[in-house]
Amino acid sequence: MAMVNIPSTCDDPQYRYKMPRLISKKEGRGNGSKTSICNMADVARALKRPPQYTTKWFGAELGAQSTYTNKEGEGERAIVNGHHDTPIFQTMLDKFIEKYVLCENCHLPEIDMNVKRGTIIAKCAACGWAGDLDNNHKIAAFVSKNPPDQSGLGIVNLAVEGSKDMKSKEEKRKEREEKRKAKADGGDGEDGAEEEDDEAKEKRRAERRAKKEASGEKKEKKERSGDKKERSGEKKSSSKKEEKPAESEDSGDAKGGDDEDDVLYDSEIVKEVIKVMKEFIESKNKSGKVKPDDIFEELRMHQLRIGVKLFDHKIRFYVALESLMPSGAMDAKEITEHKQVLDKILESPKIPASDVLWGFDAYLSQNEKSVRSYPMVLKVIYDEEWATEEELTKYYTDDEGAGEPGFEAAKKSGEPFLKWLATAEASDDDDEDEDSDAS
Repeated sequence: MAMVNIPSTCDDPQYRYKMPRLISKKEGRGNGSKTSICNMADVARALKRPPQYTTKWFGAELGAQSTYTNKEGEGERAIVNGHHDTPIFQTMLDKFIEKYVLCENCHLPEIDMNVKRGTIIAKCAACGWAGDLDNNHKIAAFVSKNPPDQSGLGIVNLAVEGSKDMKSKEEKRKEREEKRKAKADGGDGEDGAEEEDDEAKEKRRAERRAKKEASGEKKEKKERSGDKKERSGEKKSSSKKEEKPAESEDSGDAKGGDDEDDVLYDSEIVKEVIKVMKEFIESKNKSGKVKPDDIFEELRMHQLRIGVKLFDHKIRFYVALESLMPSGAMDAKEITEHKQVLDKILESPKIPASDVLWGFDAYLSQNEKSVRSYPMVLKVIYDEEWATEEELTKYYTDDEGAGEPGFEAAKKSGEPFLKWLATAEASDDDDEDEDSDAS
């Protein structure tokens, strides 16, 4: 079995902390599609964490249902709904390791996880560090309700108590059967007692029905009075709306109407992803320069988790710009340094030039200090062929991007470059005419 470092992003060949490489298999199709992680138990035990945690983690990160079972004859099975590639699982597992396996101080997988008063805590056996782990993630609620056992390889299972309950139920059932037999053998005396019990039960039922009917009448009265209040409130609100129709329309225009892009790029979801991506890139840079593929896979994972409808490819590109340049100072040098990452994001899949320019403009709308250096950024965009002369002219000079976030500031700042582009294009046309005349 192929082994990798813990986490797999660690490149040290002499690193002694190893785990099996994840193996997954896609099963089913259509609505029944799912992915089975074949060696989830082996991987989790190498991390000294219960396999239920890692399986639940994958489900939470992908926004999909996940289950871990260990049945007789079937063995251990970890299932995540939907078809997902193995590299995505490996990337998500590395993120789990960063949060719940590695020590915050020495970054070695030597921490013992525990739950105390509903809080996930840990202590490092290597350096002695002790503190809280991430208690805000979706999986934290599951961990706190199902704390790890002393070995760390399983959870404190409530099935033991459950089996006692089942046993008591079984005993109660047997007792009831024995009572029925005794009553059947007991004759008239016991039959009479049974009849009395039935009469008492019927009496209690009649009392309960009477109480319900009385409470039902009270509820109906409250509902009627509530309906009257609601109708009067609706009349008042409708009259207010009729008085000020123009004001509501103006306020809608000021907010940008129903344009989804204006809402999404500045939404809380996108801000949270930007924050996580900045932390991811910063942590990777501490151990060496982060690889473009790692950044792309991390971004893609967030996109899959949120959904392409809410987090489309141009939003993904905008998030990349914000994450790669957290200082808010975007210039030609910064863009050139991150060219490899941006190339991969723009080509997988290829997004149109209008969306590329939208991403840069959206960045300017959130980082005003980058506006001054935008002409040279436009030159990089042109040189790298992310947008052609015609596409740049159409978007800015012909106002194709009018109304989009940051467009006006970008157009005004980029005017020197756009003029240069127009004159350069005109001079090229003149040279072509002269060449044709000479011929």
